[in-house]
Amino acid sequence: MISGENNCIDMLSSNILKISQKPQIEAMFMKHYKEWCLLSYSYMEDMSEAEDMVQDVFVKILNRKKNTEILDLKNYISMAVRNTSLKKIQRTKKTVPIKDYSLEALSPSHEEFLIDFENKAKIEDALGILSEQSKRVFELCVFEGAKYKNAAEALGISINTVKFHLKKAFKILRVTLLNTYF
Repeated sequence: MISGENNCIDMLSSNILKISQKPQIEAMFMKHYKEWCLLSYSYMEDMSEAEDMVQDVFVKILNRKKNTEILDLKNYISMAVRNTSLKKIQRTKKTVPIKDYSLEALSPSHEEFLIDFENKAKIEDALGILSEQSKRVFELCVFEGAKYKNAAEALGISINTVKFHLKKAFKILRVTLLNTYF
């Protein structure tokens, strides 16, 4: 006999609600309790949780306010156990704490910091090679995210000139930073 079976039988016998199917429910419980626990276990992967799910279903059935007759009691209880188990899984997935992330994992290591520092220095050196106009266009469009039209208005040049300087800057940077990995 599974551990929670006695507790649920006591609940069944002490329930004060008058349900016309109470004897049928008790017989069904005695006969199929283990089967429903295994059904719930197939979803929950924890036998104590599975037993709780089955007992919860029986408590809900016995505490129903409506005194309606359930035509296929075994199928009804099987579906209720399945649905209760799936709802429990869904609720616990939403509240699973994030364990793998720590402050140390999110902050860069000393090596990563040095690599980033070196890469930034290489980029600054490469930007120093660009003409003043190409450098300003590149900084506006790439670093600040300005649109061609806005960069053209800010610098007092045409949109085609912005495109030309941006194309020229990318070509020079591509060649200069060829062996640099980011």
